[in-house]
Amino acid sequence: MKKLIFILSIIYLAFACTKQTVIDTGICSPYHDCSIMDYLRGNDYEWKYTVQLIEQAGLTDLFEGRVDSLPEITFLGIPSMSVERYLYDRQYDSVQQISASLCRMMVLQHVAKGKILKKDIQYRNLDYNVNDPLQDGCTDITMLGGNKVRFYLEKSDYSGVPDAGPVSMSLWSLRNDWQIPLSSPDIQPLNGVVHALNYNYKLGWTL
Repeated sequence: MKKLIFILSIIYLAFACTKQTVIDTGICSPYHDCSIMDYLRGNDYEWKYTVQLIEQAGLTDLFEGRVDSLPEITFLGIPSMSVERYLYDRQYDSVQQISASLCRMMVLQHVAKGKILKKDIQYRNLDYNVNDPLQDGCTDITMLGGNKVRFYLEKSDYSGVPDAGPVSMSLWSLRNDWQIPLSSPDIQPLNGVVHALNYNYKLGWTL
């Protein structure tokens, strides 16, 4: 029955919209008076398996803000559903079946030093594709796992008026050359920021 429910969830997600949306946590404010780890622990639906992945990686101190050299971090929040899908695809019963070293590698590819907010990101130069070598907009960030992620902003139109709509933030994996689906940026616990990824994000060995 559990596998059937999970399969139905995957089918639903396959038809879900991939554009930037907002995870409804029931709280309007992006600020949270707790560590990133406690923020994640506080919502099992969104982050249950994410928390287990971090714990299995031995990175709890990092997410609790107890690493002196990294008092603040930016976390590309891996949805619990993405971790669960990773387990299902490999026929694992629990996160504990993934080696600690692999968990660590996967998690650190989603973590950057410092607090990188949406307001800190440059706009994409629309004359070039986001992955074009001539692209001189965007903000390239080296993650703690050594991979590079391109952060960028784009304006949208509103009622036919160019650039009058909301500004969206997007992410691009420079290693894998594909867009990383973002859901909700700028969630701000005390020791950094979480940019929550979309439910259809596929967790893998590399980012």
